[in-house]
Amino acid sequence: MSAAAAHSSILKQSQNGKRLSCWVHLSRTASGMDKLPAWFLRVGAPLFYKPVTCLLNKSIVTSTVPCQWNHACILPTPKTAIPQQNADYRPISITPVLSRLLERVIVRNYLYPAIIVPPASLYFTDQYAFRPTGSTTAALIALLLSIYSREP
Repeated sequence: MSAAAAHSSILKQSQNGKRLSCWVHLSRTASGMDKLPAWFLRVGAPLFYKPVTCLLNKSIVTSTVPCQWNHACILPTPKTAIPQQNADYRPISITPVLSRLLERVIVRNYLYPAIIVPPASLYFTDQYAFRPTGSTTAALIALLLSIYSREP
């Protein structure tokens, strides 16, 4: 993919000028180890969307992630009202905002299209897991339909 193609696939036009559309969804999120707050990226998007977009595009084209984005702060969040033991906590990984932004762009632009319209060699009619429209309910309906259609 060329840099121009990657730039156009990530960058979207909004009413307030050019900005990354995914930044809007990072409004109330925690800062990662880099301490870069999401509100700062959102407010400053009209000023520095180009360098951030180039950084994201380079990461996508080279299939690498900057090493600073690989570090996470793990916060133990209680599962119960009054935690008594370690099993009463669930680990929440707080990754840098730019890492989450890159993850969202990759999932929306590359992963979902590959799952929704898979290549012919990877298409399975009985696959229900890991698909945006798949569920156990859909699998049960397909199973019941196949059972009823085989009856004499």
